[in-house]
Amino acid sequence: MRAGAGRRPLSLTLRVALLLSAMAAAVFLAAGAYLYTTLARQMGARDDVELINKATQIRRIIAGLPSPQAIAQDRRPLMAALSGQDDFMLRVDGPDGAALLQSARASGPLPQVDSVPPQRPLTLADVHDWTPAEGAGRMVSAAGQVGGETVRITLARERSDRLKILRAYIGDLLLALCGGALLAALLGYLIVRHSMRRLRSVIAKANDINANRLNTRLSLRDAPAELRELGEAFNAMLDRLEDGVQRLSGFAADLAHDLRTPVNTLMVETQVALARPRTAEEYQALLASNSEEYERLARMIENTLFLARVDNAQLALRREPLDLRAELLRIHDYFEILADDAGVRLEVDAPAIEAWLDPVLLQRAVGNLVSNALRYTPAGGVIRLSARRAGPGVELAVANTGPGIAPEHLPHIFERYYRADAARSSPAHSAGLGLAIARAIMELHGGNIRVGSGDGGFTTFFLLFKKN
Repeated sequence: MRAGAGRRPLSLTLRVALLLSAMAAAVFLAAGAYLYTTLARQMGARDDVELINKATQIRRIIAGLPSPQAIAQDRRPLMAALSGQDDFMLRVDGPDGAALLQSARASGPLPQVDSVPPQRPLTLADVHDWTPAEGAGRMVSAAGQVGGETVRITLARERSDRLKILRAYIGDLLLALCGGALLAALLGYLIVRHSMRRLRSVIAKANDINANRLNTRLSLRDAPAELRELGEAFNAMLDRLEDGVQRLSGFAADLAHDLRTPVNTLMVETQVALARPRTAEEYQALLASNSEEYERLARMIENTLFLARVDNAQLALRREPLDLRAELLRIHDYFEILADDAGVRLEVDAPAIEAWLDPVLLQRAVGNLVSNALRYTPAGGVIRLSARRAGPGVELAVANTGPGIAPEHLPHIFERYYRADAARSSPAHSAGLGLAIARAIMELHGGNIRVGSGDGGFTTFFLLFKKN
């Protein structure tokens, strides 16, 4: 057994809630990253401006002293400029490079950078990075004038406190992100669960539908737009199921009825024959009668199997070029003796038309129609077989004189085991499958069959093969 094969999938409500949570986390993360970057950039810019201002202030203080030695003799003016700034380190080197003043020892080596000339003001471009023992730092180096001599001013600042603030800010952002994602998941779950109430009612309604209540339909009057299409598709499926079940029930009932007649005939005749001794002629007559019933049962079973193969797409067409006039004449010759016995005239009115069709299925479809017409055409009547071109395809017609078909029967005559006139449909000759088979054959060819009754005293069946 595969791992996870028995694992139940997550509910739609939980999936949407998790999706909302992931989306909220992504939004919070993007917003937090933007805020963090903005804050770090602003803090860095503010620190650089403050560093330049302090360096400029120290430049002015030094410029007011009489000589470089005054810097070493009185540190108070310069140290006062850095009062309260414990993270600053100031170093002033004299003209000879010796240190005149150093406020504190740097925790790391300061890089050697060019000093800004005394005449040029300091800008943000003059601030450089340096690496203290912990964290990061920024520094600026500028030349100053004192008593006509040039001194070097180096002012550096460690940013460990700023980095601590940023790290604390990251912690707060992550905490807010987790809390926001969990809150979004909870709210999303509650909102989706509330929104799914209508779907749960639809599911409950669907669970009430069974084989005995296929006429029940989902109410779509108050359904939201997202569920209306699903409900319409479900109701359409129920329509098809109900129609299929009704047709299957009718099919089973009709099949049982039609099978019962020959089976009862066989059983009764056999019981009567066995009731007392019979002559050889009587047994021979019984066997002949039974043979007719067996043939009828065989035809019924064969027709039913044919329709079943068509329904399950197990029957392949074998198309070949056919001369429709020759095919209709062949059918005419087959039924001519039966037509003469019934006093019916059989006619063929068709030019030489070539069509790519299955010859066996074509003969079966037209033969069923002719056989059906022979049953309902009175003596002295006419059955006419015709063919003509119809656009890119061809159309065959089987027309017969007679009483015609009542309008209420026309929509149903191609259904299986349907008989328009039960009084005239003898079970010994018809099982009600001939027209259903003709329709199935036409559907296999991609065509259709229709009927017109009462036009000029004829009942006409039209076979339209759309693609020739």
